[in-house]
Amino acid sequence: MNQPNPAPEQAGSPLESRYRRLLRAYPGDYQAERGDEIVGTYLDTVRPGRRWPSPHDALDLLGAGLRERLRGYGASGLAAAFPLAATAALNTLVAVATFLLLQVEFEDPHFARLDPVGPFQTLGAAIWLGWLVVGLTATALPGAWTRTAAAGGLLLTVAVPLVAALIGQPRPPLFVLLPAVALGLATLALPSHPGWVARSLPLLTAGCVAAVSVAFSAAENGGNMLTSYSSTPELLAMAGGLMFALVLLVGIGRALRADDAGLWATLLLATPAGLFGANQLSQGIWGSHGGGPTPAALAATTGSIMLAGAALLTAALAGQASRHRTIRRRVRGNACPTCGHQPEATAEA
Repeated sequence: MNQPNPAPEQAGSPLESRYRRLLRAYPGDYQAERGDEIVGTYLDTVRPGRRWPSPHDALDLLGAGLRERLRGYGASGLAAAFPLAATAALNTLVAVATFLLLQVEFEDPHFARLDPVGPFQTLGAAIWLGWLVVGLTATALPGAWTRTAAAGGLLLTVAVPLVAALIGQPRPPLFVLLPAVALGLATLALPSHPGWVARSLPLLTAGCVAAVSVAFSAAENGGNMLTSYSSTPELLAMAGGLMFALVLLVGIGRALRADDAGLWATLLLATPAGLFGANQLSQGIWGSHGGGPTPAALAATTGSIMLAGAALLTAALAGQASRHRTIRRRVRGNACPTCGHQPEATAEA
């Protein structure tokens, strides 16, 4: 097959060089075999005079390169797990945002001994409203629009604490913000063409959590439980555990149908789930000071959770790659030395 070369006006241009740098996401042999074809295809679609790849092209190349590398490790299920993990992450954020907005941010700031920020307790209300907008976008405008909204929600989650520090306004504590950032990163892989179930989940989740919040407030009858962030660590830990358990159940169900994407999604979400319980775990290990863990203890626990999650995912990927190499060696060893034909049973393995 003839491979298209870059357009003459783009050959050797800075744009071609930048596309080729993005190709490093692919395995080396894949770059050598199809690099010219891929770059030529992208250059044929850009407007004259462009000097940088578009964000869409850059993400497309990086994502395709990652999928190709995972395929080489025999871990195609991990590539398929990213959209599933992103869907679970978004719905968890919608649930947390709905509850914290109704149960904490709209409550009397004096319960938390804070000066109000307009009608809210803290600037964190902007974060939760932002993720509710992302959830609405996922229902109405799935695909590129939703991923753009998710990127905006993630930037808002990171920016609000910085703005709060600059203007001297209260913000949610780190044990709330850190898992929100981790889940926000996961939402960047939301699927391009979700089914109607995935599209309806954010609105259904928000409605159910809102009903639970209203029922809880009615049952409390004017009390002040769960009216500040300091009273929510246990609830957040439960939310993280529930998210992990539900994804694990889905993963086991899919594994019974020879689809391991759900189990990989469980590994991807292990770190955010652990971060939801960082406050409680830190107090259990290091003790509490003034009603909560010290900043150093929380930082140590958070770092340990992140390292453990990364190590778990790396070990699973290494184990899958080792198994894949063993199967490939076995298949090559059973091939006919004359024609290269593989026995049917071996080829299927």
